[in-house]
Amino acid sequence: MAKSNIVEKEKKSMGIGKILGTVVVVFITIPLMIMSILYFTNDNYKFIINQYLSKISGPIGVYFESYPTRDEKEGQKREVAKYLVNLDIESASDKLTIIQKEDEKLYADLLKICTQINGNQTNKILEYMRQSAIKKDVLSSIIEQIKGDQIKELQEKAKYYETTALVNAVEEINDNLTSEMVSYKNIGLTLEQMKEENAAEILKYLDKDVAIRLLSNYQSKNKRKKVDELLRRMEEREKELINIANIYNVEKAEKLLADIGDENNYKPEELSIVYRNMDRLKAAQILSKIEDKNFTYKLLEQIKNDELIVNGKDTVTSDMMSAMKIYREYDQEIDELTKVYGKMEPTQIGAVITKLFKSRNMPKKYAFQNGEEIIITDQEIAVNILKKLKEKTVAEILATLDSSLASELSKKLTLP
Repeated sequence: MAKSNIVEKEKKSMGIGKILGTVVVVFITIPLMIMSILYFTNDNYKFIINQYLSKISGPIGVYFESYPTRDEKEGQKREVAKYLVNLDIESASDKLTIIQKEDEKLYADLLKICTQINGNQTNKILEYMRQSAIKKDVLSSIIEQIKGDQIKELQEKAKYYETTALVNAVEEINDNLTSEMVSYKNIGLTLEQMKEENAAEILKYLDKDVAIRLLSNYQSKNKRKKVDELLRRMEEREKELINIANIYNVEKAEKLLADIGDENNYKPEELSIVYRNMDRLKAAQILSKIEDKNFTYKLLEQIKNDELIVNGKDTVTSDMMSAMKIYREYDQEIDELTKVYGKMEPTQIGAVITKLFKSRNMPKKYAFQNGEEIIITDQEIAVNILKKLKEKTVAEILATLDSSLASELSKKLTLP
């Protein structure tokens, strides 16, 4: 019982302590906070407090005594105001502009005093400040307008490059840079306004140093990074396609039609890389077997443009078209002869094949600009006719020939 009374008393004393603490906070801390706010926001209050605190003996009094009184502060303002109205208008305007940015209240006080000292001069200073502000606004507006016009001009040029044939765009940029008609910066900024893919297509066909220099003028690091990445991928893809072209060189033309005889597996620009890096006559042989003439002409146009961009001239498509014509006429001749011989007896066909195979006629030669040749012999005609006939018919024909010729023809028929 006694113990519980003691606990109860302790609780009561603790409650009284909390109440006293709250009273201290309310009646001491809060007033101090209010006084501090007033001190730093109200000059009149600040001057009064400084005056009272300066009378305290010791370091505190000395510290607050160093602060200027209201009269001293006003005297300092008046001194500054006199200085300003005695300056030339431009200098006074510059100094008041600085004061206005730093302390709006001090600026307002100084203007009042300046007006009292010399109202006419103060009005001139204010008018000069107003005119300067207007000029700055007009200048800023003009600068913004100029920037807008420049961007619009760059965008229009970028659109022009995007709608112009790639070969023409690359040629124009090279000419402009060589003649110094347009700066690297201007063209770089123009390319920046284009879609990244289109800009990369142009940069791909420019000299590497030129491309790097143009990219260095991009203002957007992010856009420059995207174009750099696209160029890297293009370069890697081109290497892959060149390797594919080398593999296709050893394949039969008929077999390659499924791979590169249409746009199902490759884009037109990719097909151009493949065909341009194959043996020229092999490429022409494949093209001669494609039935879709629109596809063929479109691809040849792509090859021509790419050759003009890369080498400055096209010596490829003229050779390809000439070779295509020869291969088509040759295939047509073989088809016609096969139809005729298909109606003859095996012994008759055998006699014709023997005559062709043992012929001593000079082979037909067709030379091309790159040094390659198409050579057509009677022996080749004989073999290709047999390849077109049915296997049963071929076996019957070979049976009519002497053993050595039959053996030689059999070997040639098994070759690709």
